[in-house]
Amino acid sequence: MNEPTAKAVTEKPLERYARILEIIAGFPNGVSPAVVGDMLELPKASAYRLIRSLAEVGLVEMTAPPAATCRIGKRLTRILFSSAADDWFVSAALPTLNELAAETGQACFVARLSGFAVRSMEMVAPNNQLRAYIIPGQEIPLHAGASAKAILAHQSDDFIASVLGNPLVKFTPYTRTDVGELQAELKEIRSSGIAYCVNEDVEGFGAIAAPILVGGQRVQQSLCITGTTHSLFEAAKDRNIALVRKMAERLSKMLERKMQGDPSLTD
Repeated sequence: MNEPTAKAVTEKPLERYARILEIIAGFPNGVSPAVVGDMLELPKASAYRLIRSLAEVGLVEMTAPPAATCRIGKRLTRILFSSAADDWFVSAALPTLNELAAETGQACFVARLSGFAVRSMEMVAPNNQLRAYIIPGQEIPLHAGASAKAILAHQSDDFIASVLGNPLVKFTPYTRTDVGELQAELKEIRSSGIAYCVNEDVEGFGAIAAPILVGGQRVQQSLCITGTTHSLFEAAKDRNIALVRKMAERLSKMLERKMQGDPSLTD
């Protein structure tokens, strides 16, 4: 059996785990613990023990021996997904935003959850847009903005309860502040895949939004169109809903490919 090297003996335990994760991440289709051990000059039994410890907390997934292989686990993937830089997503989403703005004639934007706040990331408005009241970086009320509700609806029960347990500002006479009504609305959003804002944050204006869903990941982004209530809901409601849903699905697939390491999606 291989003896531990002087380097392995003096190396800090967390450093070993970090190096193991770095190696496994380089093999998206899986790598055997024996190969990981060889690359780190560790005894096979030690490599297997360390990898199994990572697997027990969800940072690594490992198949059963004798032909054991390991790959990055879902928990670590969620962590990486949550901390992904906004710059890449904004750049990748811009063509879709431009297309959606051209198709609907409305201002379009993507929003992202950060902590307990949802903020707009990027907006595109057509040339004839007289007023776009959502600007990049603006915080959107979780109980009144369509883009925020589309994200909130897909959070954990504890997260939702924490948000709705805070004092809810009544921006207009149409703003819902009753917790029971909001819970029912969030349930409907989860069912339909579409969130609405009708005069709830600014009278005369509204929005239609859809969550950007990535399998196995926490919902953090949404796609939204915003404009006057007449242009959104009276002139072409069904068409606007269909376009928002279609474009959100496109962005979802793009993010899934990114998470899977598609080389065509560069940083």
